Amino acid sequence: MLLLRQTARASVRRPSPLLALRQSYSAAAKPTPASTPAAAATTTSSTTSTTESARETKDNKLTATEEVKEEEKPKETYDEQQKRLKREEKGYAFGANHWNLERASAVGLIPLLSTQFVYGPQPIVDGLLGVVLPYHIYMGFDSCITDYIPKRVYPRGYKAAMWTLRLSFALTMWGCYEFNTNDIGITEAVQRIWTA
Repeated sequence: MLLLRQTARASVRRPSPLLALRQSYSAAAKPTPASTPAAAATTTSSTTSTTESARETKDNKLTATEEVKEEEKPKETYDEQQKRLKREEKGYAFGANHWNLERASAVGLIPLLSTQFVYGPQPIVDGLLGVVLPYHIYMGFDSCITDYIPKRVYPRGYKAAMWTLRLSFALTMWGCYEFNTNDIGITEAVQRIWTA
């Protein structure tokens, strides 16, 4: 860190590249008594060395400035990193959250299905099954799409598959709602299938 500050201070003490460049142009523009080819070659080489020193000064100053800028960048906090990873759908947090939601929907189906067998058809169970069962299916297909149509390999295919999945999920939820409200309901249909 101390070295970076010393480099930055040293670059301030050096003449600016523009000044060196102006001096090289003004030296080249001055009329010289170039009566001999040797004198002309000397003038050209001095102009070239001045231009090269101006370029080196400019490169050194840019390097020192870049080092200072890298040091000045604010560090990303843990919360900011988690938000960025969630937006990008990367990292262990996204995978762990997805896994937890899958398991919660699977565990939620156990009491719903057992309640149906113990107490018979219930409208509350119909409504909950109409939400939890399609969500559980959605999460399962989402995992399949993520595994077999990865976003980094097939970006268009992944996007098309996810939109198809979302559309089918919405239609399934709507179908469950219609079946539960305007027909016999999910639990009654399952009971009739088992007793048929």
